[in-house]
Amino acid sequence: MSLEFDIRRSIFLSRYIEEWGMPDSRRVMSKKDNLVELYTFSSEKIQRYATIGLSSCKTTAGIECTNELFLAVPSYIVDEQAEIIENYIFDISAYLLCRLGRNAESGMAIPESPIAPKGWPSAILFDEPYGESEELACFHVGAQHVNLLWVMPIHSSEYELIKAEGLERFDKAIQTADLSVVDVGRESCV
Repeated sequence: MSLEFDIRRSIFLSRYIEEWGMPDSRRVMSKKDNLVELYTFSSEKIQRYATIGLSSCKTTAGIECTNELFLAVPSYIVDEQAEIIENYIFDISAYLLCRLGRNAESGMAIPESPIAPKGWPSAILFDEPYGESEELACFHVGAQHVNLLWVMPIHSSEYELIKAEGLERFDKAIQTADLSVVDVGRESCV
């Protein structure tokens, strides 16, 4: 592990701890020259997962990754699915680096995928980490600008709505249906 990675970890982890408290766990994924750490933060109602190191990786196309990922789920599902959730985030990280070959952007949705945990919506929306401190949306590591993107599992019908009518229409549909996007067991808003 390099000094640069240690500094990167310090920048991200200090901000995560400031917002969510001490992490409960850390898992590491390493493949070739890529190292991604996944930290877990618990609270009474919400379990948060956040990566550190994805932004130090390069895609298969040679593009420098400028993303870190964040997922929030209800605490009650974690006991039975903790390892599955962690593997899901690592699979999404690998998808960005190896299959997509480019950075994700806020508002970008990807269609249904078999990597989603059983019973979860299987499409994904990358978005700003709404409901979290604005300071978490963007980090600067030296000259690199890094976006923390919320990995939001969405239903295929919601993916189609975003594709056809845009993210704002999806946001309105979620609000109208009075659904929590954190709840991975929720019904579709369309």
